[in-house]
Amino acid sequence: MNRDEMLKLLTGIAKGIARTFGKNCETLIQDLERSDHPILAIFNGEVTGRGVGSTVDVFGNVSAGLEPSLLQKDQINMMVVREDRQIKSTTMIVRGEGYCLGLGINLDITLMSEYASLLASQLETDSLLDRTIDSAKDMRLEEIFLSSLQELELSPDDMKKSDRLKLIRLLRERHAFDYQKAVPFISERLGVSRYTVYNDLKEAEK
Repeated sequence: MNRDEMLKLLTGIAKGIARTFGKNCETLIQDLERSDHPILAIFNGEVTGRGVGSTVDVFGNVSAGLEPSLLQKDQINMMVVREDRQIKSTTMIVRGEGYCLGLGINLDITLMSEYASLLASQLETDSLLDRTIDSAKDMRLEEIFLSSLQELELSPDDMKKSDRLKLIRLLRERHAFDYQKAVPFISERLGVSRYTVYNDLKEAEK
């Protein structure tokens, strides 16, 4: 199947998925052969506010290209926090002669997450509201951390400094450090000091 035929097939699939799951489900096709990954087709683009031709990634940043190792996978799964939205994002990568296309599905689960937190607060009679809110934030930070580890196929026990910097860069791109107490949370998960995480973050920013 040539590029045009594959693009037509994937566009039809994306349109069908978007219609099935409704306005909170954005689907798109990206050209992954190009470093800026422009969008070739998109449905329910209001989830991230993008359109055809956009080179902005799901986090709201101008695309700087994916880690080369990620492009070797068949799919990429992640949890994204963008502004006040929580988005479950999956990209399936399709390769062929002369093309590499990505079929992306971005499901806005903000309301579902808020409902889950509300339900938890209703079920626990001894929980305070601020404790419930903190718990929800910790859960989101945990999701970002675990999805980043999964994407890079890294284990904290086997990490070298270069691996840790890759992870810190990815966490920074996904706004993990916007959360309060992110540094102590991440340092505990990685088994390193907070000082080490701060230094890695400074180096990643450069």
